[in-house]
Amino acid sequence: MKYTILFICFTAFFSNNQCYGQKSREVDLALDALQQWYHPETGRWNTTNWWNTANIVTLLVRYSELTGSDKYLPVIDNVFERSKKVEKVTNGERRIVTENFINSYYDDQAWWALAWIEAYKLTGDQKYMDMAKIIFADLTTGYDEVCGGGIYWKKPKQYKNAIANGLFMLTAFRLHHLDQSTIVSGKTFLGWAVEIGDWFEKSGMLNESVWLIEDGLNNCVPNRGRNWTYNQGVIIAVLCEAFHVSRNKHWLDIAEKIAQSVIEKKVYDNGILKDETEPDLNQDRTQYKGIFMRHLAFLYKTTQKQDYKDFILKNANSIWNNARNPVNHQFSCVWAGPFDKADASTQSSAIDCLLEAMNLAN
Repeated sequence: MKYTILFICFTAFFSNNQCYGQKSREVDLALDALQQWYHPETGRWNTTNWWNTANIVTLLVRYSELTGSDKYLPVIDNVFERSKKVEKVTNGERRIVTENFINSYYDDQAWWALAWIEAYKLTGDQKYMDMAKIIFADLTTGYDEVCGGGIYWKKPKQYKNAIANGLFMLTAFRLHHLDQSTIVSGKTFLGWAVEIGDWFEKSGMLNESVWLIEDGLNNCVPNRGRNWTYNQGVIIAVLCEAFHVSRNKHWLDIAEKIAQSVIEKKVYDNGILKDETEPDLNQDRTQYKGIFMRHLAFLYKTTQKQDYKDFILKNANSIWNNARNPVNHQFSCVWAGPFDKADASTQSSAIDCLLEAMNLAN
């Protein structure tokens, strides 16, 4: 009997490690393909928009964290140095497009703040933390009492929506984990997270009839029917952070309802994740599903609920088997397949899912 048990244990160990090894190879091949779009002189990836680059940095940090590899640390640093001040020459005049990752969109800025928080946690380099705080201070300038609170999506004072406020809260929570004493515009980081959280809960952007996050507010009323996957993922992460800080299971219960709603409603017939209007997605929207998977993995880490692990692995397998060009390991936006075309946004979005699957297969 004992030899049978040992054999079973050995077989399970070998199988798990074999699966992890395969997923690891898939991620490495996918990252190699992603880097074909990388432009070291600008520190950004061709074919993507400004905020997508922040998500790619977050992806590279996550890869480095999970694997212990230092392969992409120079890339992360180069993005920071090359992109913290961007200038353009128009009609012979040089103008600053962005400095300290601050531009006309509050959500863009928050993606960068989150990327540099993770880079700081990985490397301990203070410049990343300092930059995240600079960005956060500018985010607070987007707050006012119109519609009862919240920050705007775009400067000056255009549209209060889920993504800007979700990212603001997530940034505040994650800065709070690292610094409980700093005061920004009259509040601690946790104070800001609670302030925006209280407002968001009352705003109506959480549609409790379907347990999905709506895109934003028009004349202070939620505009129904656009339930982008990245909004679901970001708010899931915010709710997980609220649970970790408060230990109030109420927040976790809401996160799980949103996750379950996505798994049931935002999919093709075969259970593969589908976004609004897919496949008609621009270079912003092709990033969204990977963001959802990144944050669903955070919920899985918090709850250990098997449904989330199964969903991530199922989608990762479909990406590799159905949405991949087998010649160059590029991925298109429809994870159910077939492959049609790829760019750095579709590639990095798919890698977000593959990377979390690699971690779960370990």
